[in-house]
Amino acid sequence: MVDDIPIPSDDAEWDALISAWIEYEESEKAQSDKDANWWAVSAVMDFHLEENHQAAWEFVTRSFERKMSDKAFAVLAAGALEDLLSDFGTLYIDRIEQLARKNSRFNHLLGGVWKSSIADDVWDRITKVRSTEW
Repeated sequence: MVDDIPIPSDDAEWDALISAWIEYEESEKAQSDKDANWWAVSAVMDFHLEENHQAAWEFVTRSFERKMSDKAFAVLAAGALEDLLSDFGTLYIDRIEQLARKNSRFNHLLGGVWKSSIADDVWDRITKVRSTEW
């Protein structure tokens, strides 16, 4: 893991990580590894490693309903969720479809995902379940 940041083990650790990630993504001056909240961005990027993909899913599902700017919401869609679907879409597409059907905010988040390197069969299922594309 980058900088040996462990995967959060409880609600308080997840809350701290998500809050720092949102603060970083909403900052006008950030976008640098010198920012105080860079550790959270680095941790989320590490979640896409083979052994950590469940943490990426947990990050997305714990984050998407949090209050955040449109900018941060777009980064969540085009970053963490899109990366998860690109790397592990076949493992998560059933859960993603289920959540998109029952939660309109998650469905909206899914609208910000682009095909990128997502497998064709997974992409077909995404386009069928999401209500909008943005």
